[in-house]
Amino acid sequence: IENGAMITQTSRWPLLIDPQLQGIVWLRKRENMAADRKALAMREEAIAAGEDPNLIVVSSNLITLQLSNNNWLKRLSSGIANGNTVIIENCPVDLDATLDPVLQRAIYKKGRNNFLQLAGEELEYDKNFKLFLQTKLSNPHYKPEIFASCTVINFIATESGLEDQLLAKVVNVEKPELEAEKQLLIKQFNEYKIKLLELENNLLEKLSNAPEDILSDIPLVESLEATKLAATEIQAAVIKGKKTEILINQAREVYRPVASEASMMYFICTEMCNIDHMYQYSLGAFTYFFFKSIAKTPPEEDIAKRVVALTDSMRFTIFTWVCRGLATEHKIVYMTQIAVKLMQRGSLEEKFDHESFNFLMRGQKSLGADNSVPWLPTINWLMVNSLAKIEGFEKFPSDLVEAAPRFLEWYNHETPETEKLPLDWSGLEKEPFKKLLVLRALRADRLVIAITRWLRGALPHGNEYVDADSTNSSLRILELAIEDSMPEVPIFFILSAGTDVVADVDKLAVQSGFEKGISYWNVGMGQGQDIVAMDRLQLGHTQGHWVILNNCHLMPQWCIELEKKLDTFNVEGSHESFRVFLTAEPSADIPIGILSRCIKLTSEPPAGLRANLKRAFCSFDEDDFDELDNKQKAITFAMSFYHAILMERKKFGSKGFNMLYPFSLGDLRDSSIVLANYMENASSSKIPWEDLRYLFGEITYGGHIVNDLDRLLNITYLNFYLQDDVLDQKEMLPFVEDEKGVSFKTPIPTTWELYNKHIDEYMRTESPLAFGLHPNAEIDFRLSNSNDVLARLTELQPRDAGAAEGQLTPTEIAEQAMSDIKDKINDFWFDMFELNSSLEGDLRGPYQNVFLQECTIMNLLTGEMRRSLKELKMGFDGELIMSPVMESLMLSLYLDRVAQPWAKLAWSSERPLAAWILDLLKRYAQLAEWTAVPADIPQVIWLSGLSNPPSFLTAIKQVTAQKAKLPLDSIVIQ
Repeated sequence: IENGAMITQTSRWPLLIDPQLQGIVWLRKRENMAADRKALAMREEAIAAGEDPNLIVVSSNLITLQLSNNNWLKRLSSGIANGNTVIIENCPVDLDATLDPVLQRAIYKKGRNNFLQLAGEELEYDKNFKLFLQTKLSNPHYKPEIFASCTVINFIATESGLEDQLLAKVVNVEKPELEAEKQLLIKQFNEYKIKLLELENNLLEKLSNAPEDILSDIPLVESLEATKLAATEIQAAVIKGKKTEILINQAREVYRPVASEASMMYFICTEMCNIDHMYQYSLGAFTYFFFKSIAKTPPEEDIAKRVVALTDSMRFTIFTWVCRGLATEHKIVYMTQIAVKLMQRGSLEEKFDHESFNFLMRGQKSLGADNSVPWLPTINWLMVNSLAKIEGFEKFPSDLVEAAPRFLEWYNHETPETEKLPLDWSGLEKEPFKKLLVLRALRADRLVIAITRWLRGALPHGNEYVDADSTNSSLRILELAIEDSMPEVPIFFILSAGTDVVADVDKLAVQSGFEKGISYWNVGMGQGQDIVAMDRLQLGHTQGHWVILNNCHLMPQWCIELEKKLDTFNVEGSHESFRVFLTAEPSADIPIGILSRCIKLTSEPPAGLRANLKRAFCSFDEDDFDELDNKQKAITFAMSFYHAILMERKKFGSKGFNMLYPFSLGDLRDSSIVLANYMENASSSKIPWEDLRYLFGEITYGGHIVNDLDRLLNITYLNFYLQDDVLDQKEMLPFVEDEKGVSFKTPIPTTWELYNKHIDEYMRTESPLAFGLHPNAEIDFRLSNSNDVLARLTELQPRDAGAAEGQLTPTEIAEQAMSDIKDKINDFWFDMFELNSSLEGDLRGPYQNVFLQECTIMNLLTGEMRRSLKELKMGFDGELIMSPVMESLMLSLYLDRVAQPWAKLAWSSERPLAAWILDLLKRYAQLAEWTAVPADIPQVIWLSGLSNPPSFLTAIKQVTAQKAKLPLDSIVIQ
């Protein structure tokens, strides 16, 4: 109501922040209703005049356009001259400067008419002209001039507002009579208010015209009596209605937990775009899956159990829909965000503690007692000091010191997350979230695995979430997506290296009776292909064809036209079999509109050896697999394991392969076809291992490999896996004979289902030993993965959300860090002109050149730091609009990370921000000591304290060569 009042009463043009499209829908409906009212009035006039009302036709006064349209300026000019209502949809952050005269209402008079200059053309300005601007961006950064010219109105749904909307929807499905009664009451209340207002106005009008002796006016007295009686009846009806409303609301409130959690799930979806632009989700798409979850929930007579079942179904349905379109590394982030939100709402067993969660995200470091644990790195000890400030961990540092040998045994364990902590800290097994804090402080490299383990137990039916779609092949997932798609809702494949999504579409098209080039069209987007694509879409729209448009990231602006075309098709009514498939690499240029309406799918390999093995094995059809003989079953399973090993070995970087190779499930499918043909045509019952190893290792998979050592590794794997003992419980992990608890054996050939159960039951822990690597080989990868997941999680947290009592919000932490850094570097500046002047003539040598270069770099760095911090302070104070660059700096300050613009000007460093600033102070102190007497060389040089240490070594060689009169290339530093 407030937004509607602002739109209708503002003196400036409204700019709607409208990512859920609620504002634009309301605007269109309002304008169409205005046209209908005008038509009704004109028909009534025609009837009164004795004319035929059916001849009256009133078209809508509304013009909708986008700045990406070729003719937008012409249509806007027409709207201004004819007094239309114009809506400019999907406004970008940088609005076309041509719009400035319209936004600023630069109107002038000529005679009796108003005029406006637009694009160099003088237009007559109709006073009935109205302009509305709308953007789908949820957090746009418009220039101050736009805010000065427009009234910015926020149409973003709030969590509580959306909760009420979803409550109405779920009640309408579960108890339609209840919701109908609720809506009828609302309508009656509005009618009562209007009736009372009419009575009051009528009464006031009669009283204003009444004679001096009011009692002598009999009609007036009778009117007063009638008004009083009507008012009394309405008041009684209102009281009765309010009692009924209370009863209805009580009945509706039973379903509020479903709506409340659904609203939470939607806002988690919308936050994912902070991680990647591709993660856009519309409210309409969410609502479809919300209704789907209700429809597939099994019936339940007990209302309380029904509500729990509805909530569980909704949560998993929405999770699956979103998760299928997420990159592998972002799925754990999404799951964790759901669990944290549920914990905050009190829906999980463990209570949410803001201070604990903040430590898990940031891993703060605090000074305290000296590190008395020789095996513990200093940075971990500083985190232990911070951990001790959290309630319940006060004794942790002292216990760590006292029981250092026992903690060392836990610390050195390959999987510490599965082991109990020493002393009374073993009780944290009952509080797994708090155990994560210990891992954050001591073994951050195991944190992602520990979080996954926590999610299995914390989330309701947690295993289903962690293992979602693990038994579904990519083809099956595509089939499920097509069931949810519609002609106006495309399926969008987010491409990754080494994947071929078109193969699945091709196969499914054949199964569904679509013939390539006749009823199934594959268009590769690029220059000139937009016309071809539009022709194929039009054909598919009318005749029910499938159309796949590849590499849409090459033509992102054309996607806006695609969106409009799909909207047109929707209005016209497409053939029910018509489907559109899009493929594109991740790109920030792809319009939000097309992304938010699509069902998104990714084809990345999952994380973890177990998940990769299940994905590889489940790519084979169950019925086809069960028809194989035992030999082919065993070899197929062994090849699935081999494929999983190759895919997961990539995570070790250069320790895994010397080069990255695009292995894919296509290689595994090709290998299975080769295996089937070879076994069918084999002349003897003996398995031709040598031939199979050659075909798989040198051609199918080996065809990707170009490095000789990688080729040797690949052949070694095949020699190990493809042997006769693979038919009879072969140990698939090399070199694990002496390792306790590390083993995975192949089952005796059995069914597809039992193979899957075997994987679930026996592949519980994962170790680099499975790849033939040392257990420590994964530390770098795991640590980097943990830091990345925590950084992504932090990006999803609200910046100004109220922290627990006595604690700072993320914004306040960033402000505090900003002030501290400004105070420390405020006076950092070297006068280069004075330094150069003091080193004229023979005083300037190679050493001086190095230090002058270092001072210049320091000036550039500290100058940029002061500039960006000043800009950020102005943003905090409201003097500047927060730009994406400023928000990025704020996030870096909060996370204790070095901002990217600073890192580009500085030395290479992996230190957190606080330690980096201390390092900066020491570096500046060394240069300041030299600048005091620039002609002299310090007796001791902190070599790693220079931005470019090799330059100082070169200076040493130059000075030595000059003194010894030797060629520079003959001088070597050993």
